[in-house]
Amino acid sequence: MSSDLTSVILLGLACAANPWGIMMAVLLLNAKRGLWVVWTFVAAWIAAISVTMALLLLGFGSTSTSSNTTSKAVSIVEIVIGLALLGFGARSLLKARRARSLPATEKLEQKQPGWLRAIAEISIVGAFLLGIYSATYPVVVAAAGEILRSDVSASDQATLAVIFVILGSSTVIAVAALGTFAPTRSAPFLTRMRAWLTVHNAAVITGILLVFGLALTARGLQSL
Repeated sequence: MSSDLTSVILLGLACAANPWGIMMAVLLLNAKRGLWVVWTFVAAWIAAISVTMALLLLGFGSTSTSSNTTSKAVSIVEIVIGLALLGFGARSLLKARRARSLPATEKLEQKQPGWLRAIAEISIVGAFLLGIYSATYPVVVAAAGEILRSDVSASDQATLAVIFVILGSSTVIAVAALGTFAPTRSAPFLTRMRAWLTVHNAAVITGILLVFGLALTARGLQSL
């Protein structure tokens, strides 16, 4: 149980460290519809990773006839998702390279993507859908794989899943809590973070795709 717990904790921290989710939470603090928007995003994030984790554990746990079959099935899913992420990451790198070759006037026009401007106007429904979209599904898949491979009881699997969800949601909850309960004290820090993420959003997204894609593919290949 101890080694399984360590793996789940590390994956939960990896889920929490997703810059995309942190970036969305920071940007949503300034949405025109108020703090309801960011908390809706947080609720959707928690629900998304919780439901995904439950479906993976129930689905693979009930359809597989042996732990070896479960491990192989999970490994294949990890490899497929990992390769897809690597493909998207490579495409993002090529897009960034082409953008650097554009004339200066076109670069200025592309400085702030439309989706960043739309964040300020987002609705409650839009924030909920954004939370579902933004959740760190590759890490959820990896954590579910670790739990399914572990030789523990169903109750222990459920405990590991809850620990992962709590840790994986900790950063988006923290950002929302800072903006809600300590807006004045946290304003300088959140402003700097918002400015940095706005400028470097493309690099952040590319890094997420490549790091998670490589890690998930390697984990799947190692477990085959």
